[in-house]
Amino acid sequence: MTVPLIDATDLVALLDLTPDLSFDDQERRAVLLENRSCDINAAPGSGKTTVLAAKLLMLSRRWTSSRAGVCVLSHTKVARDEIKSRLATSHDGSRLLTHPHFIGTIHAMVNQFLALPYLRSNGMTVDVIDDDIFARRILALANADFSLRRYMEMNAGVAPMLEGLIYKGAFLDLASEFGSPPKPGAKTLPTIAGIKGKLAAEGVFRHADMFAYAERLLTLFPKVRTQLSRRFPIVFIDEMQDTSWEQERLLQLMFDETVTVQRFGDINQRILGSSEGAENLTFPCGDVLPISSSKRFGPHIARSVSRTQLTGTAVTGEGEDRHASMLIVYSTERVQDVISTFGVHVLDRFSDNDLTSGKVKALCARKKGDAQKQIAGRTLLDYWPASGGDESPGAKLVRFWALLVGTKPAVNASFSSRFEEIRRALFLVLRAAKAEIVEGLKTDHQLIRKLRDADLDVSAFRLLIRDLCMKNMSGEDEATCIRIVNFLYVRMRPLLPEHMSPQIFAALPVFERPEAKAIHGAHRSMCSIEKNGRSLDIHIGTLASMKGETHLATLVMESLGHPSRRFDLQLALPIIAGIGTRSGKMPETQLSQFRNLYVGMSRPTSFLCLAVNAERVSDECKTALVDQGWTITHLL
Repeated sequence: MTVPLIDATDLVALLDLTPDLSFDDQERRAVLLENRSCDINAAPGSGKTTVLAAKLLMLSRRWTSSRAGVCVLSHTKVARDEIKSRLATSHDGSRLLTHPHFIGTIHAMVNQFLALPYLRSNGMTVDVIDDDIFARRILALANADFSLRRYMEMNAGVAPMLEGLIYKGAFLDLASEFGSPPKPGAKTLPTIAGIKGKLAAEGVFRHADMFAYAERLLTLFPKVRTQLSRRFPIVFIDEMQDTSWEQERLLQLMFDETVTVQRFGDINQRILGSSEGAENLTFPCGDVLPISSSKRFGPHIARSVSRTQLTGTAVTGEGEDRHASMLIVYSTERVQDVISTFGVHVLDRFSDNDLTSGKVKALCARKKGDAQKQIAGRTLLDYWPASGGDESPGAKLVRFWALLVGTKPAVNASFSSRFEEIRRALFLVLRAAKAEIVEGLKTDHQLIRKLRDADLDVSAFRLLIRDLCMKNMSGEDEATCIRIVNFLYVRMRPLLPEHMSPQIFAALPVFERPEAKAIHGAHRSMCSIEKNGRSLDIHIGTLASMKGETHLATLVMESLGHPSRRFDLQLALPIIAGIGTRSGKMPETQLSQFRNLYVGMSRPTSFLCLAVNAERVSDECKTALVDQGWTITHLL
């Protein structure tokens, strides 16, 4: 079919469809009215996903075909859900949520239209597509084989290689996402290929396997490309900068030149895609349409963000400047005071109402690194040692109660995620009780299937999970916990060992509750601050874990690059301060650190804070920042 053209009359209609949004500026209007294949490079906080949703709303008004549809591909479920929720607000828009249209992730598209049909048409079952489950299953098989177990014991890189084992390309070549399999002729290769094949026969795959099966289908049956192109004459791709070369190459195989393809992204935020084949990536290309203004922050933050930008039109800020940015200059001895100092300044600047409606987060580009001794500030572990894992004795003890109480409710929170938390909590209880039903299970994902296979009452177990999901679990007093444990014993009795009495059940270590201070000390991703009777929870994590988020206030802590061996803020602060320039011959390893800073510094709406070791910032740089409106706080 011929894709309907969007014109100025559709922009007038858009005012009624989206009265809460404005698309008056020239850049956004140009994107909305573009009907050809093109690339759109959009600044952080520019609302590119909202612009895309608005374009889909206009397109839906003119769409007439019941056999051909619009295809919208995203990298994240968050972006997908944002688009769907916007479309659902109107009758015309809601039509794009049904057949023949498709709105989902690239992986979902590949699975639904290519990989799963190929596997099923060849008589293969698909039990689970999950990287973590695959990793656990393949290590279990490898450890059961004497030669592979010895191979892993002698070489630390073998286990990760096995965990990442995938099929690649149309001929299903054996490869790994974490290393390389043994070369042809190696004694262990047939065994490794055999266990990969065994898992495939059982229907256990990694996500990357689906791309190989999809490519195989397209290679064996070239007409599938023509059929897909007729089904989806127009394709929109969100977050294109995070598309790997493998994904882009597959998209090129899926759609022919008759398809209109519009790709949205920000090349300066490319931090997640695989580096393999990155030199072949084509985004952005041609006459790129920019959306350079950010609605997230004001001119003050925008000026700093734009100085870490590598290419494209400089970011400008349309938001309000509420607070000056701050630089925390810390001595090595006080590196672990950085986050709490940031928290105190946040409490000083924002009301309780502000803090309720906005997130406050602290991030670092790297979580952990090598053991080489360096000045503090290399990774997140230097600032927040608790982020290293479950080393603390309290961490495992608090796990059950943390799952049962769950995370703080969020707007539009998924009930399915709460279901998974409760299922995991019950799995921990059954494992602690040494219940027969969990023997051999490494994860809760297979628990309900195991109940079904054992011909046990699955509906009663699901009902228990539902009841726990609906209960108010916020109480933490001793009496409440006793009631919960007694309730669980009654409802789970058919699954527990015959000899287990209520007293033995209640004494299981899984129910132990550390003191509040121990729980706080063991928390891997939260720092709680109190001042003058007011409190604040600061979420802590890596840059990658917070990509795409919007915060009220953000702390970006310096990190040591790998393999550049340079500290990111030491490189960037003179440029941010306006007294230095970036070398045109800067290596890619350092350019990637600038992209990380660009992403991290563009998260906050109101307060940006950076942290640098005192030995890595000059007095000249600090003076220049103060002249541009920054404040400096010393921890010496």
